[in-house]
Amino acid sequence: MSEKVEFQELDTASGHRIGVATLNAQKSLNALDQGMINELLQQLLSWHNDEEVVCVFLQGAGDRAFCAGGDVRAIRESALSDDKDSVQAFFEQEYRLDHLIHVYNKPVICWGHGFVMGGGVGLMAGADFRVVTDTTVIAMPEITVGLYPDVGASWLLGRMPAKTGLFAALTACQLNPADAMYLGLGNRFIDHAFRHNVLDSLQQADWQKDAYQVTYSVIQDYADQSAGWLPYSKIREHRDLIKKMMGKPSLADIMHALETLETSDEWLNTARQTALNGSPLSITLSYEQLRRTRHFSLKEAFQSELTLSVNTVIQGDFCEGVRALLVDKDRQPNWQYGTLGDISAQTIDAFFAPCWTSHPLADL
Repeated sequence: MSEKVEFQELDTASGHRIGVATLNAQKSLNALDQGMINELLQQLLSWHNDEEVVCVFLQGAGDRAFCAGGDVRAIRESALSDDKDSVQAFFEQEYRLDHLIHVYNKPVICWGHGFVMGGGVGLMAGADFRVVTDTTVIAMPEITVGLYPDVGASWLLGRMPAKTGLFAALTACQLNPADAMYLGLGNRFIDHAFRHNVLDSLQQADWQKDAYQVTYSVIQDYADQSAGWLPYSKIREHRDLIKKMMGKPSLADIMHALETLETSDEWLNTARQTALNGSPLSITLSYEQLRRTRHFSLKEAFQSELTLSVNTVIQGDFCEGVRALLVDKDRQPNWQYGTLGDISAQTIDAFFAPCWTSHPLADL
């Protein structure tokens, strides 16, 4: 076992146990590497089958982040070494973990404080109680590193109101706790200072009753105490404008709407500029993935993402994007395509072509 994930079982007053998983890689803002994913999956499966464990609590060590994504540097190294098997293994296990949380047989609480990005959103999205706090900053920033929103985002973003999911995918906009509540990424707002109180109250609860009802009572009590502190939602403020821009009939029209947007709003301008600076290939893949999967089940969405993720890391702008942003940090990526118009339909179709005859996630 590594020291990057810590597991505890807290005894309750009624003789049951609460499983606590803590991401503990604070230098990388608790970013997920292959070992962390494997350990989380193994432990959650163990708790899933343990009748004495009545609830699972996911959190990140420190106050800066729950989880700022996946270990993209390590994925890049595998891709540069032409180690396609390692690339596939990372995404396959990550999606198995995310899917398990969605279908878990007991209540899961995710304490989404600080940065919750990429792979962190994947862990949080399936939890029954998705807690955002006064410190929460959520984003899907994949277009900045040549990827696209995955970890179940194909299923999640398409269900957000007024095309806001597409906007989040194309702009990597940063979302505050109120934005998260409006979009459904979070469903409880609790002040971060209450975290230890919540765990203490869970331990003192009578778990001989229905586990979901018990969890709800504890979480809702602290949410009620925190209700007056919720900040202002920018994405809700700009909902109508976002719907108008994202509702254009083609990706080219959407990007033109962003390019010609005139606004004095700093949040909108930042989102706009991020979209315009992102990988044209990743922007196209993000748009196309949401279009192709709009009627998919959760299982089908994860299966589709595994195909697209492996192909994008091996053939797309991922290695260059990570180099520019995180390795050399020159922020001058040399994208494969200069504009959307340079990318043919055949090129895009190739990214959606399966890499295998029998899908690795067929058993989800």
